[in-house]
Amino acid sequence: MKTSSLAALLLLPLAVLAQPTPLLSIDDPAGDDVGDGSLVYPRDSGYEPGDLDLRSLRVFADGNNLRFEATFANPIRDPATVRGSGMGSEDLSVFARRGFYAFNLDIYLDTDRVAGSGNTVTLPGRRATFDPAHGWEKAIVLTPRPELMARQLADTLQQVATAAPGDVAASIAQSVFFATEVKVRGRTLSFMVPTTFIDAKTLVGASLTALVTLSKPSVEAELSLLGNNPRSPLERLTLGAAQPEMGRPMAAMGYTSDQAPATAVVDMLSPAPGQQALQLARGGLLTGLNRDNKLGLSSVFQPAAPATPAVASSPTGGSWFSRALGGVAALGGGATGAATAAPVAGASAAAPANVPSLQSIMAPAAVAGPAGVSAAPTPTPTPSAAPTPAAAAPAVALPALVPAA
Repeated sequence: MKTSSLAALLLLPLAVLAQPTPLLSIDDPAGDDVGDGSLVYPRDSGYEPGDLDLRSLRVFADGNNLRFEATFANPIRDPATVRGSGMGSEDLSVFARRGFYAFNLDIYLDTDRVAGSGNTVTLPGRRATFDPAHGWEKAIVLTPRPELMARQLADTLQQVATAAPGDVAASIAQSVFFATEVKVRGRTLSFMVPTTFIDAKTLVGASLTALVTLSKPSVEAELSLLGNNPRSPLERLTLGAAQPEMGRPMAAMGYTSDQAPATAVVDMLSPAPGQQALQLARGGLLTGLNRDNKLGLSSVFQPAAPATPAVASSPTGGSWFSRALGGVAALGGGATGAATAAPVAGASAAAPANVPSLQSIMAPAAVAGPAGVSAAPTPTPTPSAAPTPAAAAPAVALPALVPAA
């Protein structure tokens, strides 16, 4: 007995030493799963405050993959324990087969770090806009139903795109990845992303933005073309994100403000207090976390643009994907996915020169957003609405964005 105990004690330090060093490690404050501050949880007992409260994101090198680990405030709920609304006696595990059902997690990566380059709108249904200095080239999507979401995105973009089907498929594959290799343990969910889509070196040099939305358990009929609907297929696409509703609804986030929130985002990875509300507010711009901006502060607090020459961006960009996305900027249009039925469509980091960008597909400048919401891709935050820098940054420990040398 004593021998076995001694052996266990001797092996413990080795196990601790064997723990890998994360490529990225970012923490988020507790209790900020309220979007811009006005959101409240659904009345359905399948949801409780904290279920969508992202507390940390870690990324590890794992062979030919990067392993992402997202930790939430509450233990992640098993779909097998919940019955879906309108689904009779079937539990959600019939539809959500990856061990979770309550949320979507989108991770946007600005990999070239060139101002004016990249996509400035989020995926459909998220309804948020990026600062042009943090426009993204890669998006990683974690959703309970990746196959269905991938098909919906590909089908919808093909309807609105002027590019050839092959170009649509290539643009989606190089820009968006739907994770299907998922493991859930307690409060943490881990998922694999192949290095053919994003490698470690590119990741640590990127600007990263992570957004959590409430997922829709039933999404099959949302793209129905029956009847006269003035909204385009892309505008109707929510890509599995439940939209906030007035009051406190049963299966959607409610809101307490007089006006509907500008976005459907419930939580944003941002170590600096006050930044989430600022960036998710109407007219706010998303800024990512990187080595120069470790707290993800809005550009209203940032010094002048870095020395890197900015590349002027045109309303149409160089690709049909981006134009199509921008057409629903106020609705959160964006890219996701897989171009075919297979949800895991990895692409090499170096995109072929003749493949159009997402922004040019999904952001035609002529398409306006819904009434009351600006469709302009680069609205300017109102300085008066921002907390003072002294209140936001100094009190927060800097996240470890890269391991120590």
